[in-house]
Amino acid sequence: MNPMVKPIVVLTIICIVSAALLGATYDVTAPLIAQAEKAASDAAMIEVVPGATSFTEVACDIEGVLSVGKDDSGNGFAFKVQDKGFGGAYTIMVGIGPDGKITGAKLMDNSETPGLGSKTGMPDFTSQFSGKDASLEGINTVTGATISSNAFIRCVGKAFEAFKSVGEGA
Repeated sequence: MNPMVKPIVVLTIICIVSAALLGATYDVTAPLIAQAEKAASDAAMIEVVPGATSFTEVACDIEGVLSVGKDDSGNGFAFKVQDKGFGGAYTIMVGIGPDGKITGAKLMDNSETPGLGSKTGMPDFTSQFSGKDASLEGINTVTGATISSNAFIRCVGKAFEAFKSVGEGA
C-alpha cells in the first residue's frame, strides 16, 4: 500500500466512527435533555404563579415569548420570555395574575458574568417585581449589571405584551 494512502484511510475511518458515535449519543441524550428542560420549565411556572398546579399552553406570536401557560384553576399566566443580555440569551419565567400584577419572576437561563449579571437571578432583585403592574415603577437595577438588569426588565415587559395579547390585560 502506498505510504500516503494508509494515513488517509485511517483518518477517514476514525472520522466516520467518531461521527457515528456523536450522532448516536445525540439521539440518546436529546429526549432526556428535552424532558429535563420541560420539568424545569413546569416547576418554574408553578413557582411564579402561586396556587397553580397545572397549565394549558396558549398560543402567542410575540417575538421573544417562548411559551405561555394559563393556570387551569384561574390563578394567572406563566410566560417564558427571552431577550439578549450582556453575555447572550437571557431567559426568565414571569407569572402574571388575573388582576394584571406580577405574581412572581424567576431567572431561568443566562450567560451573564458570574458575580455581576448573574445577581439578577437572586431574590434581592427578582422579589421587587412581585405585585408590580405593567408600569414597573420602582424597580432598581443591580449595580454593575445594568445590561443584565435591563434584559430582565425587557423580558417582563414582553410578558405584559403577551398578557395583553392573550386577552387578559387589555
